[in-house]
Amino acid sequence: MQSILLPMLLSSALAAGGEARPLAVGAPVEDFTLRDHRGAERRLSDWREQRLVVVAFLGVDCPLAKLYGRRLAEIEQEYAPRGVAVIGLNANQHDTLRDIGRYARLHEVHFPLLKDSDNRIADLFGATRTPEVFLLDRDRRVRYRGRIDDQYGIGTQRARPTRRDLVEAIEELLAGKEVRVPVTAPAGCAGAR
Repeated sequence: MQSILLPMLLSSALAAGGEARPLAVGAPVEDFTLRDHRGAERRLSDWREQRLVVVAFLGVDCPLAKLYGRRLAEIEQEYAPRGVAVIGLNANQHDTLRDIGRYARLHEVHFPLLKDSDNRIADLFGATRTPEVFLLDRDRRVRYRGRIDDQYGIGTQRARPTRRDLVEAIEELLAGKEVRVPVTAPAGCAGAR
């Protein structure tokens, strides 16, 4: 009995106090409130009229987050007329609001960048990388989580992506279909902390 109980207690302790677990596909996301890099208070429900919301975890120093900042801005610009919003969240403790503002200017990011200073939202999502994206449907349930595309990774770079995972998931949901590949491994800097 004792040999069975100890592993169960250890796994419960790790799940409760250790590493964040990613939200499962289909899991609902509760409304949350954070301040953006300009100091304005923003809620997830501010985008209630949007058909889809992309939540992108970013960090200002991560080379891959730097490469993907502009790509996310392009996705936001292309899909905003179709009811898709992009919001960035920064949970890196060492990234200041000034750093986040500089990142936005440098990478021409016009979507809101929110500061998750106590990691509460990163932990809620189970975000472990920057960049890492979560695509939410109209009911604010997770329909896709993972990488933006496969162009860049740690130690890899292609001339262009062979698979645009986030865009494909957006297109499938906008067409009323299920996402064919709902989970991919995010390639980015360890963090969202």
